[in-house]
Amino acid sequence: MTAATALVDRDRAVTLRAVSREADVPTSSIYQQFPDVPSILLAVCHEAFRELEAVVLGAPDAHAAGLAYLDFAVAHPRRYRVMFGAADLSSQALRLFTRVLADPDRAMTFWLGLHGLADQHTAIRRSSQFAVIAPRLITSLI
Repeated sequence: MTAATALVDRDRAVTLRAVSREADVPTSSIYQQFPDVPSILLAVCHEAFRELEAVVLGAPDAHAAGLAYLDFAVAHPRRYRVMFGAADLSSQALRLFTRVLADPDRAMTFWLGLHGLADQHTAIRRSSQFAVIAPRLITSLI
């Protein structure tokens, strides 16, 4: 998992051989854990989501949870892109935000706004406006 995550974070192709080289283990040992590349990527996505969930739920309030979500996306842009590309974790993200905001409609609006900003930020990289826009967006969505 560590090797596959490192490949994702460096925007390298995740193949069974690449993972085995990165982990410095025989390729055959990778097959014992994962039958194919999609299963490796799915495992990376689920692990990343657990990390995201921990920082969001560890926040003291909804505003801080929104900032934690965006901080995760900024800190791990390639991992974030894979989480919502290779594996569609949007339903899990929505469930996560219903734990932040009890109202399902507000939770969906909140997550969609955050996800849109996070997705655009990972696409355009470091925008100086991001730090100004993010808190404003969060406040308007709560």
